[in-house]
Amino acid sequence: MYSQLRTTIATLRLSLAEIEDRERQLDAMISQFQTQLRRLPRQVIYGRTGLESSLAAMGEIEERLADSLAVRQRVRTIKKSATDELLALELVGKVDEARRSLQDLKLAVGISSENPGTPSESQQQEIRRLEQYIAEHSKQAEWAITSGYQEGEGR
Repeated sequence: MYSQLRTTIATLRLSLAEIEDRERQLDAMISQFQTQLRRLPRQVIYGRTGLESSLAAMGEIEERLADSLAVRQRVRTIKKSATDELLALELVGKVDEARRSLQDLKLAVGISSENPGTPSESQQQEIRRLEQYIAEHSKQAEWAITSGYQEGEGR
């Protein structure tokens, strides 16, 4: 399971990088369209283009700008979902890692359900720390996972 989780996290990170690249492309396009819209009126003022052709060009640029803004918003929605999912999976991975560490520590100390063992003070502290970490981060992972699904249902 741990290997599958790591593979899923790696795949999600690659997807997130692709999403962020698309967002940067859209930001550049939006900036370009806004610059074109600012410059076109001056073209008319100085007689480089006619009024009608400038109005038509501005209309086309405004349509492209509006479309790019809408696409960027959709990309950001997907990016937020991917980021939230990545956070949840990373939390699950940390909890799994802490559980393995706790299990290894208990094995090293000789603690089992049949044999309570007698860990040293530092081992007891580490066991308590790991148990607390697991409890807290399990709740966070549960919240991260369920909040994503609840948001999706609320739409």
